[in-house]
Amino acid sequence: MRFNILVTVSILFTCALGAVIPANTLSSRDLEARDGFENDAADILIREPKNKPVKYHVKAGGGNPSQTYSRKEVRTAVSAARKEHSRQQSMKAVGTWSKSQQKKTPLQPFSNNNHHTPKKHGPSPNHKVSLPHMKGPGYEYPLPNKNPHAKPGSKGPARVLLQEHKGKLKFKGVVAHDQSRAHGSKGAHDHFKVKPSFNKGKKGKKH
Repeated sequence: MRFNILVTVSILFTCALGAVIPANTLSSRDLEARDGFENDAADILIREPKNKPVKYHVKAGGGNPSQTYSRKEVRTAVSAARKEHSRQQSMKAVGTWSKSQQKKTPLQPFSNNNHHTPKKHGPSPNHKVSLPHMKGPGYEYPLPNKNPHAKPGSKGPARVLLQEHKGKLKFKGVVAHDQSRAHGSKGAHDHFKVKPSFNKGKKGKKH
């Protein structure tokens, strides 16, 4: 507990310094180090206390049951996505990656385009895309399908989203289909952000 408080204070202090010091006064090495620290800090801030695991809950709908994922399951998917990305990059480097392999891989490009049928309407861009804070395309990797009636190996409604940064995939968030939308209907393939939540009513940190 004390360690978490010290880490948080250190991060906030460093971020404050970053806001005060103009970027044009820093060397390229300083800027790279600061960017790296900010990314690491973001990863630290979303980690939950071990006795209060974060849950990602996808609502039931359309005859499909709700599905809940633990932080451990999300991390497992992120780790698998990074390994698959590394494998793909190695094969692409020597020219052995094919279109048929791209179709079969669970790690797929994610465009983060506007929704076909937004849940909320209005001028805010937050209503239009899956992850408003993710600028540009990324990757998606499926989370396990927990529907007991689903076919073995079939995809569930939820995915982890990642984006490449300096050759490494960074976790950006969890998204899922709205299960109440009928298969084949307009907006059935829209992805919506799944907000994490803590046990005992404690709210999760934003990604």
